[in-house]
Amino acid sequence: MKSIEKELKKCKFHPVCMLLMLFISYTSFSQRYISGCVTDAEDGNSIPAVTVFIANTTAGITTDLEGNYRLKIPGEGSYRLVISHVGYQSVSMEIKPGKNSVEFNVALQIQELDEVAVSAGIRFRPKDINLFWTTVFGRNPSPRTIRTTNPEAVYYYYNAETRILKVICREPLQIVNYETGYHINLILNHFIHDYRTGVTDWSYQYVFTELEPATDRQKKSWEKKRKEVYDVSISKFIKSLYNNSLLNDGFVLATLRETSNPRIPFQITLLNSDNKLLTNSDDNSKTLNLSDERILLICYGRPVAEYDLTMLERAQISGSGLFRNMLLGDSIRVFPDGTYANQLHMSPVNLSKTLLGLSMRLPVEYIPEESISY
Repeated sequence: MKSIEKELKKCKFHPVCMLLMLFISYTSFSQRYISGCVTDAEDGNSIPAVTVFIANTTAGITTDLEGNYRLKIPGEGSYRLVISHVGYQSVSMEIKPGKNSVEFNVALQIQELDEVAVSAGIRFRPKDINLFWTTVFGRNPSPRTIRTTNPEAVYYYYNAETRILKVICREPLQIVNYETGYHINLILNHFIHDYRTGVTDWSYQYVFTELEPATDRQKKSWEKKRKEVYDVSISKFIKSLYNNSLLNDGFVLATLRETSNPRIPFQITLLNSDNKLLTNSDDNSKTLNLSDERILLICYGRPVAEYDLTMLERAQISGSGLFRNMLLGDSIRVFPDGTYANQLHMSPVNLSKTLLGLSMRLPVEYIPEESISY
């Protein structure tokens, strides 16, 4: 049998072979990774079986016996690495946009028990439990849609004097979305709700694992639901915003102003997002400023028609689109791979549901099968 080296020499100057070699070289160099070692901050020993993942993606792994890990970064946009292990404080790090691989070594600190966790005053109220799960999921939990398999890991503490609810988790939450076919491993950073103001301050990091369908019918059902979720997802909105293709992709941005006319309480003006985006040459991102206007995002899940725009100009918000949310925050930096940097908050409008719940989330790298070109 002839060696690979001889075969390569034979086709050294063949155009097809040269093109193939260039393609292989390009793809290998275009991929970037994040790697490192996880140790104990107190004794310096390596820690095996630590959970390491890139938030909002399917990229996850556990450290080996020497505490090492290596993960492929899905794209060139904005990502966050999360490192978590029972008994230690979780650590997260922003992965800067670009094409370069990253090394990140971390020494984990022992986790001290929260005073709420050891307090005898912990109270479990159905009202608090329902608030927490509907906020995290974006809907009521159900064995037919989405639920957690370890609800006992969640602790609720309500202070009757301040009317503030604090929720903590001693371990990652294991969540299953039965509609889209994903297992979700979620780490809750904090959750505080003020019943006096109705304001909830919360954050978490999570990673997806795709489930194996039991039948072809289930596989098709999952893919159909994933496509439905993707068509109104934040990820698709970010891509559309970056590419200035909002209307064709089923999204509308508009400014919302109150009027003195009780018959028409709001004035809606369609927003040309391209005029609001500032291009950043250093990292290929674009910035959308949200601080100076009330910007409404409407998701239709299909291309926007002239009739839709006419209804909006008549201030008919309630019947427009599948989801209606006010974008809140200062500014967001968007990238072509559907990721974004800075905080993005949403407030539902006219009885709409939020897009921030886990029931409306997919891995950032997800692309519908029909959109994949071979």
